[in-house]
Order: sequence, then C-alpha cells, then structure tokens
Amino acid sequence: MKICIDPGHGGRDPGATGHLNRKHLHEKDVVLSVALFLEELLLEQKHRVYLTRRVDRSLSLQARSRYANRYNVDFFISIHCNSAYTTKAAGIETWIHPYSSVARRFATPIQRQLIKAFPTHKDRGVKEADFHVLRETRMPAVLVEMEFINNPQQARFLSSEKNQKKIAAAIAAGI
Repeated sequence: MKICIDPGHGGRDPGATGHLNRKHLHEKDVVLSVALFLEELLLEQKHRVYLTRRVDRSLSLQARSRYANRYNVDFFISIHCNSAYTTKAAGIETWIHPYSSVARRFATPIQRQLIKAFPTHKDRGVKEADFHVLRETRMPAVLVEMEFINNPQQARFLSSEKNQKKIAAAIAAGI
C-alpha cells in the first residue's frame, strides 16, 4: 500500500506548545519524530511511504494535500498533538472527514490500537471534522491527535522517545 504521512505544522508554524522543565516543547518537533518512526515501521511492512516533510520546514495545508494527491497514495495520515484552553485536557482522538466510511475503516483500528498501547489515556474516540487535509485528499484520510501537549503530564509523555516509538507502533498496527 502507498501511504502518505503528514507530520503537522513545521518551520515558522510550531503548532501547539507545551512546557517541560522551563523549556518549550513544540508540536512540530514531536510529530516529526513520530512520523519518522512510523515511516521506518511501515517500510519494514513493505509499504511505500511518502512524507510531506522530513525536516523542520513550513508547508501549507494545500501543499500537503496536493502532495498526497500527486503521488496517488492509498492512505493519508496527518499526525498532531492536541491543545486546549485548559491544561487539564487529556486524551487521544482520531479525526475523519464527515461521512467518510472508508476513512472510518482506517481510523477505528488506529484509535483502538493507540488506546490498547496506552490504556490509562482517555479514549476520545473517532470524530468528524471538515479539516482541509481530510477534505482535499482524494484517498481515505485520518488525522491523529496523540495527546494534549499543553497538559504538563501529557507533555512529558509526548517528549519521551520511548512513547513516540510506541505511538508509531500502535498507528502502524492500526493501519
């Protein structure tokens, strides 16, 4: 299968920010790390893998969806960290475009595997939204929100390379 991994944000757009020991933890860095681990696992499973970015660079939403469409991939996954107005928000969720039953067939096992890997984390379920990358890609597409980076406990969780690898493994198992 041809799979496009989209590490959200990048370059001038850091995405959401958390704080760890008086240092900033940027979403763009966490998601890139997870995406690279995921790529490795999917390649081992003999998938063809495309990344919208491999380094810290800016990329528009339009460029992300055009990239996946240009390579005519079979599945698109965008990886993100969540954020909320409160630092107490927590949980893992996976998004699909409304009424996309094909995307739901990917999203449900990915969400299930993430919660199986991290059973103490809140299961926020599979949700629907009209996000650009879900709407403008011509293949089944999901957007994973790995946890809330502005929650100090979850920022520690997201900053751990061991957890990043485990997240990637859960996503790969779900795919």
